[in-house]
Amino acid sequence: MKNILTAIALIILISGSVSAQNFDFHRISLPIVNGDTSTTIPTVTYGTLTNNESTNQRFKLIRILNNLPPTWISQMCFGQCFGSEIDTIYPYPFDAILMSPGETDTLSIDVFGSTIGTGTIVIKAFNVTNPGQYIVDTFKVHLSAPNAIIGNSSIVNGYELRQNYPNPFNPSTIINFSIPKSQKVTLKVYNILGNEVATLLNNRQLSAGNYDYEFDANAYKLATGLYIYKLTTENFTDTKKMVLTK
Repeated sequence: MKNILTAIALIILISGSVSAQNFDFHRISLPIVNGDTSTTIPTVTYGTLTNNESTNQRFKLIRILNNLPPTWISQMCFGQCFGSEIDTIYPYPFDAILMSPGETDTLSIDVFGSTIGTGTIVIKAFNVTNPGQYIVDTFKVHLSAPNAIIGNSSIVNGYELRQNYPNPFNPSTIINFSIPKSQKVTLKVYNILGNEVATLLNNRQLSAGNYDYEFDANAYKLATGLYIYKLTTENFTDTKKMVLTK
């Protein structure tokens, strides 16, 4: 019963949120940010807060929902990171967030988890001089098993991102790449408009070697079309095209 009442109250709060004129707050990450359970590096989702007034304004950010699987934790960062137990930025006894006219700053939410699942975090932003003027937005993170990537050789000649196989594909395909030294690797997929639709590796630390990543389009609910996958490391970036046919 308590969970039902909490959900009802949250729905009322979100439906009553005001599209404030003197400031803006919204998520800038994908509706669901994907990560995996293999690393201690957090999966991060982002939002921005902007002061639209011609004078300095003070704001608060409150985490009003932190619905995470057991053992997961999340922490909010705004200029600095606060402990997972902190639901308000800035927490007492610190003052509210002071922003100059036209200033925009970024909220990041770090999510840590060692089990597969999806977490939902809801943030409320408001002007402390007018608490009735607020904006609410939702941030979601999904963590999957790390077995989509397989290292098949430790002997490589250099950086390389190869054409996926098969291509066209439905619903899964193999993305193969090589890195000549241990480093952090990011692998993302974009649609033809340049919008990010899937994060396969998010700043993941990998040893030197040749890797196969099995990309399943159904896991990201992608439609038939042309997509671009991009590999980014400390010293190398490359992109390739692939076609999903259903």
